[in-house]
Amino acid sequence: MGSGASSSKAPDKKSPRVKEPVDEADAKRVEGAKRGHRSDEDWFFDKLNSLAAEGDANDVKVLIDKWPKCVGKPGAREATVTAALAGNAETLETLLSLGVRPYIGRDDPEVNPLMAAIKTRHWNCIVLLVERALKYDFSTGLLQDGMQEFVLSGDTDMIDTLVTKYKIPGNSKLLTTALLKVKDPEKAAAMFERLAEGTKSFNTVSTVAEEEGSLGGEFAPIHAACVAKKDSLHRFIPLLLDKGADLSLWGKMLSLKTSYAKRLPLHYAAENKSMKTETVLMVAKAYPQALFEPVNNVPGRALPCQCSKHNPETQQALEKFMYEYICEACDGMKPENMADLFRLMRLAIEFEGVRTIPTEELPRGKVTALVSPLVREGLHGSEAGHFVAEATAFASANPRVNLGREGETKVQVKSISSIGKVLQSDFWELLRLVSRAGKGKADCSELLSPTELENLLSQEISARLQWAAEACASGKESLADGLSTSDAVRYALFVVAGLSSAAKSPSGDGDDEPSSGPATMASLAMSMVGENLEALVSWYCQELQIPSGWNLLDLLKQGLAGGGEGLCDIVFSAGDIVIKKTLPADHPQFQWLQGLFEKTFLGIYTRDRKGESVPKSLEVQEVEQVYNCGSWGEYARRRQAVMQDMAKGGTSWVGELKTDKSTLGEPPDWQTGAEPGPNEHWLFHGTSLAGEAGITEGDFRLNMAGSNAGTLYGNGVYLAEAVSKSDEYTTPHPNGLRSMLICLSALGQVNYNDQKRPDGDELAASCKGGGFHSILGDREKIRGTYREIVVFDEDQVYPAYVCRYKRVT
Repeated sequence: MGSGASSSKAPDKKSPRVKEPVDEADAKRVEGAKRGHRSDEDWFFDKLNSLAAEGDANDVKVLIDKWPKCVGKPGAREATVTAALAGNAETLETLLSLGVRPYIGRDDPEVNPLMAAIKTRHWNCIVLLVERALKYDFSTGLLQDGMQEFVLSGDTDMIDTLVTKYKIPGNSKLLTTALLKVKDPEKAAAMFERLAEGTKSFNTVSTVAEEEGSLGGEFAPIHAACVAKKDSLHRFIPLLLDKGADLSLWGKMLSLKTSYAKRLPLHYAAENKSMKTETVLMVAKAYPQALFEPVNNVPGRALPCQCSKHNPETQQALEKFMYEYICEACDGMKPENMADLFRLMRLAIEFEGVRTIPTEELPRGKVTALVSPLVREGLHGSEAGHFVAEATAFASANPRVNLGREGETKVQVKSISSIGKVLQSDFWELLRLVSRAGKGKADCSELLSPTELENLLSQEISARLQWAAEACASGKESLADGLSTSDAVRYALFVVAGLSSAAKSPSGDGDDEPSSGPATMASLAMSMVGENLEALVSWYCQELQIPSGWNLLDLLKQGLAGGGEGLCDIVFSAGDIVIKKTLPADHPQFQWLQGLFEKTFLGIYTRDRKGESVPKSLEVQEVEQVYNCGSWGEYARRRQAVMQDMAKGGTSWVGELKTDKSTLGEPPDWQTGAEPGPNEHWLFHGTSLAGEAGITEGDFRLNMAGSNAGTLYGNGVYLAEAVSKSDEYTTPHPNGLRSMLICLSALGQVNYNDQKRPDGDELAASCKGGGFHSILGDREKIRGTYREIVVFDEDQVYPAYVCRYKRVT
């Protein structure tokens, strides 16, 4: 059992012994609580929580019997958390039996007793909540997190009990932990088999901490099986393949340098000195494309066959399989399919660049000689009809969501590379070919000269941009079935972003092989900048109401020139462009943000610090400006709707927030137009490193509300006017820095609240059709701590800047 737990079994079912009312003198206060007097309600729930902490189930029942309807109040739900924290299972059971309904599915430690019980490892309380918890994915995840301690300790009996008796399913992280962390291979195998029975998805990548004597990384179970050093654990590879393990997932080993850390399962299998050749081949045959993917997805890095140099038998087997794969592709090649032709050319030069098999031992000779006739026969330019097919495929794979559509869910952020590989379009395969042709030993001269390749790429890009620009000029909303002009513009910008990505030199440690690819791309890219690109960007900015101060065209030009001036990679989120740019320390907005940190830092301790001391100050180290075009479009649209609502009148809190003025620098001047904003303010939101990426490259997610801060005022996006408040909800990066988002927020009509135990559901309802747009919870007034701001529509918040900072203690 975990610390603090006396038993893993559910408590015996006993009827609480009821005694007479405990204190007649308090009867008037109970009556006052029933009538809604705030001070009497606070007294009642303070008493209830005190009894829950003491573990007196009988007195808890007596008190609730005096006011049965209290079980629906936030204070009663708080009592279940109090009981769970103290490990008082009998009291918790009494509260549940009397009708208290805790928010088991809510990610809020103040109202979810499951979170409290798992935190303190009180399994006698946890098992009382399992049946309720399994109804919610979030709470099921909490149970699975709690099971980690039994996997790590090798407690197969407890795992068997939780899986079979309480029906808690396994998940990818538990499977990965069993393979990597359990030292006894027999116990590891037994746990894996038991957990695998109820696991729904085997393809979730999760972080497993690195410890002395054991590996750590960002792995799915298939990565762990390929990394495992014990041969007895490799027998689970066929099982995982049968379960649909995704061999295209990239894993990351934490002990390696960032520029060399990412690998596919086949890389790990090839590197594994304890893995048999036939097992490595099994992994290769299940996903042959991995044979041609370099480590870290960077051209010129090691292919899987090169990762197996420690075992000549495995290396030769992989090279032979690569050769056979290319030969089969040649035999089935249709010359008119340009994407397949470019891909075949790339595979051929990849193989010829790494093979150790002598030419005379190749049954059909060099693969470049096999491919060359196909190239000469099939090479031709693309036609406009082909662009329609490419753009339609792009729009289908990257739908624009949540722009004017209710109920849509944000899609996963996608890199240019990941989109291109899914599309496998003519353009993308040609781009990969040109990038690879300029790298290391790769030589494409037997197929096409470098000049021929560059001219071909230039023609293909120009034709696509011209086609999309003509679509904009036509004024048509739709170009073909399933393809809008908007989709055509987004696809053209993806083409530009792809070229920008290829023009950027890969980051490394100075030992990368020299490459002419990025320089060639940058030269080509700059020749593309012209009227067509300007027309496309202008149309796109108008559609999404992009602020002119962003200078999106200039940002794209910087990308095409190979980056520089702090420009980070371009990605796509929900079908739209996301760019980040690092600001230097002398930039006016960098100084403005440091000034906000200084002005709004208050040395106040709250329980959300969870025992950590309050730092002396916070110092900004890095700042990135976020250009998330899709999120801005949503913000601009929602901002207009809020302004229209405010024009109708209504009650609202009005006042200044601490972030309205800074002591340094200059605030950005791009965020507002000529008309007044809808009660707009800059506010803080503290998060983790993963949260930083998820929010700035995607959006805020209401289903993640409270994951750090709780949901005292309802299930919404929590913001603060004091940086020291938002600092409470950050977690350190590996380098010790923390992430703070500075968000432009359209608060609209503000519902002011100064209750000790606010009803979060009621407050949320006031902002969902109740005439308000946000909540201001004044804990500064009633607790002497902070004011918090909550919105219930993620489109009312735009994360404009990322500040990475350090605590000064």
